[in-house]
Amino acid sequence: MQGKKEFKQRIYYNINLDSLVPEDHFLRRLNSLVSFDFVRDITKNYYSHTGKPSIDPVVLVKMLLIGYLFDIRSERKLVEEISLNLAYRWYIGYDLDEEVPNHSVFSKARKRFGKKIFGKIFEEILKTAIGYGMVSKEGVLVDSSIVKADASIGSIVEVNISPEEYWRKLDESEKIKKPVGRKPKKDKPVNEGSHFNGTPDKDKMGKRRRNRDSSFLKKRSTTDPDATLFYRPGAGSQLSYKAHMAADTNEIITAVTASPSSLHDIGAVPALIESHENVLGTPLWIAADTKYGSEECLAYLQEREIKTSINPDSRSNRPNHFSKEEFTYDEKKDCYICPQGNVLKRKAKNYKLNRIKYRAKKKDCLLCPKRERCIDSKSSNPRTVTRYDSQCYQKASQYYLSDYGRSIQKLRSTIIEGIFGQAKAFHGMARAKFRGLKKVEIQFILTATALNLKKMVKMMDMDRLKSTIPDKVSNIICIGRNILRSLLIKLALEWS
Repeated sequence: MQGKKEFKQRIYYNINLDSLVPEDHFLRRLNSLVSFDFVRDITKNYYSHTGKPSIDPVVLVKMLLIGYLFDIRSERKLVEEISLNLAYRWYIGYDLDEEVPNHSVFSKARKRFGKKIFGKIFEEILKTAIGYGMVSKEGVLVDSSIVKADASIGSIVEVNISPEEYWRKLDESEKIKKPVGRKPKKDKPVNEGSHFNGTPDKDKMGKRRRNRDSSFLKKRSTTDPDATLFYRPGAGSQLSYKAHMAADTNEIITAVTASPSSLHDIGAVPALIESHENVLGTPLWIAADTKYGSEECLAYLQEREIKTSINPDSRSNRPNHFSKEEFTYDEKKDCYICPQGNVLKRKAKNYKLNRIKYRAKKKDCLLCPKRERCIDSKSSNPRTVTRYDSQCYQKASQYYLSDYGRSIQKLRSTIIEGIFGQAKAFHGMARAKFRGLKKVEIQFILTATALNLKKMVKMMDMDRLKSTIPDKVSNIICIGRNILRSLLIKLALEWS
C-alpha cells in the first residue's frame, strides 16, 4: 500500500543536540583536537570590564573558521547556514532555540582585532600542532600565488603622479598649509633606488624598480586601490593580490602574508622567515623556485645561516641542447670548456646584476659537428654562457644541485603548490572576499588556519588508525587460527 507522510509540528521537543551530531563528523573530531579558549585571553584587552557582555570571541572565531573550512564565501550566508545546520550550531555552542549572532559582528571584529589578533590565532593553532608532534622543524618550503581582487578592470584610472606621491596625497588632509619659503625636500621613496649593492635590505627587497614606466605604477583602481594589475598569458591583465606561504614537509603552513601583485616574490621573504622563526626558530634550509634566486634574497637567507635550495639561474635550458651544467668552468684560467673541448673566454661583466658573460669563438661554433645541439642553426652568433660572480650564487647552486637539494625541491613542487590548489579549490581563496590589503591578509591568515586544522584532523585520524591496526591484525590472526583448528579437528574425526 502506498504510504503518505503527514507532518504535524509539535510545540515541544525532547532533543539533545549532541546526540544529533555523528561521532565521525569533522567538527566533532576537530573539537576534540583543538580548544579555542585561548582566544578569550588574547582578546580580553579589546573589551571593557563593565557594560553589557559581548558575544563570546571564541564563538566569533569558530563561526569564521566554519566559513573557511566549508567554503561559505558570504558572511550573510554563513549565519544562515549555521542557524540551519545542527553540527555548526553544536560546534559554536548554540542550542536549537538560541538566535545565532548577526553577520555584522564579523566586520566589527575585523576592525577591532585587525591582523594582529588573527595572526596570533594562527600561531596558537601552529603551536598546538607542534605540541602534537605534527610539525617538522627542519626546513621550510616557500611559494606565492596570484589571487584575483574583488574589483573589475573598469574601475582603473590613470595616475599622473608617482605612486608614492599618490598615496601620500590620499592620506594628507587638504587643510594642511604648505610651508612658506623654500620648497621642502621630497623624501626618497623606499621602493625607489639602485640595484642591490651587496648588503641585504629587507625594506627594499622586491621593491627596487627595474622599470619606472610599468603600467601598474601608473594605474590604480578606485574600487580597491591596494590591488595592482597583473598580466598572465592567456588570461590577460587583472587586478589581483599575491598570497605568500611557507610550509613544512608535513604540509603544515608555518607562515603566511599578503602583498599587491606588483611586489616581487622576494619582497615577502623577510616577513615569512621572521614569522616562521617566532614559533619554530630559524630553519636549516629553504626550498623555493627560481623567482627567489636573486642575489639579495640569497644573501639575506645565507646571512641567517639558512641553506638555500634555490636555482639562481632563471634561464631555462632548451630541449635537446647542451645545458650550462655540461660546460666545465676552469677557475685558474677563468674560462669555460664546452662538451667538444672548445674554450669560451670571458668577454664582459654586468656589474649591476653581477654576471659575467663567456663567449666561444665564432669559427669554433661554425665548424662544430654538434652545432645544432648548442646554438640556433640559423644564427651565426657563437655560444655564450653566463656565470654569477657571487659566493651566495655559488652556495645556492651547489646546494640546489646536491641530491638532498633536488629531493626537497620535488617536495616543494608537490606540497606547497598542492596547498595553494586546495586553498583555491575548496576554501575560497581563488578570489579575494574583501577590499584592501589589510582585510585580504586576514582572509589569507584564516584560510591558512583552516587548512592547518584540516590537516591536523587528518593526521590525528591516521595516527588513530595506525594504533588500531595491530589489534585488528591480531584479532584476524586469532580468528583464522580458530577456524583452521576447527577444520583440522573435523578432518581428523572424519578420517578416524
